[in-house]
Amino acid sequence: MNVGRGVAAVVAVVVFLSCAPAWASTDAGHSPAMHRLALMMGHLPSSAVGRLSASARAGSTVQTATFTRPAVGHLKLTPSSLTYRGGHMKLGWSASNARVCTLSAKPLFWAGPNPARVKCRGKLTATLPALALGVHWTFTFKAKNAAGKTSVVRRTLTLHKPPFAVSSNWSGYVVPSTTPITSVSGQFTVPTLNCKKTPTAGEAAWVGTGGAGSSTGDLLQTGVVSDCVGGTQVENPGWWEEYPEYPAKLFTGMTVSPGDQIVASVSQGVDLTWTTRLDDLTTHVSGVMHTGDQWGTVLDSDPTTFVTTHGDPLVTYTGGLSAEWIVEDYGTDAGPVPFADFGTVAFTNLTTNLASWSLTNKEKVGLGDRSGLLLAAPSNPDSTGKGFSVSYTG
Repeated sequence: MNVGRGVAAVVAVVVFLSCAPAWASTDAGHSPAMHRLALMMGHLPSSAVGRLSASARAGSTVQTATFTRPAVGHLKLTPSSLTYRGGHMKLGWSASNARVCTLSAKPLFWAGPNPARVKCRGKLTATLPALALGVHWTFTFKAKNAAGKTSVVRRTLTLHKPPFAVSSNWSGYVVPSTTPITSVSGQFTVPTLNCKKTPTAGEAAWVGTGGAGSSTGDLLQTGVVSDCVGGTQVENPGWWEEYPEYPAKLFTGMTVSPGDQIVASVSQGVDLTWTTRLDDLTTHVSGVMHTGDQWGTVLDSDPTTFVTTHGDPLVTYTGGLSAEWIVEDYGTDAGPVPFADFGTVAFTNLTTNLASWSLTNKEKVGLGDRSGLLLAAPSNPDSTGKGFSVSYTG
């Protein structure tokens, strides 16, 4: 989705993202991503940072039994492995017979010196965010005695990469097909955004076909956009779009609110024209687009009469080879908006024209940003195989 409204006026982001999915890298060797994460983690705690004693700075040559004993370092890491969702970790170290101790991490784990001079007994605790890439950190603790002999201990922390593809603007399910998708639908609830956490941000929940790569055809979709502006959820308009031929169009005669139950569908008729429908089951108002005819809003009580109409959409659509149910970090002319904390959006009662189909884990897509953070992740399919949820993980 690409719209030029709402939070776009106060957003300026580096990369332009359209409704087509942009696939993110899962290469943990990306130094910019690791540098950004290290800045997020901050500096080592002051309680762990060491200083040289006066005798060590002077290079004391006093020889006693204590000073000449070999330094023995200890390094304990718990846990040694985390899922892609991140979590808490603790690194503790100690040394006997040591005068100088250092701690390093590869790749970067904290801001500041690396290796860092540390006290010979200390700890580091951290909460790792959900990441869109897999990372292996190696921590090295070195303890040196008065004679210059060094004890070296290493431990490795593994944060596993997500078990699904990662896009920079889509999260949900993309079901590929070798035959045209002529019907796709799904139900969801318009989310209440956490505008305290993401005060100027947005997201879009939608259903569509095509657009998952050049081989799947153009994208025809319909859904609801929700925005936070100045810490308040202010807009939840319904819309439809045929990307890239026709930019997103809002159903201006349709008021949508958080908590409304929505059924979104895209289908081809017997006359080979296409229809998008956004049915608000709470207000009983629907946004409808017919290719080659008109688009606008209708009432459930009189579904054949447009209450508001916007004329012929001038859209031609030839069909797609994929079906999608997506929460998107939508784009504007200035680029993608900051992604809103939407909590969890559940897509249920999914349908397609495909015979004997069910969602599978290999069709899952997560959403990651340029710094390597995972901002949204889909669940496994529910027990029916026709439903799932997407959760904010940023």
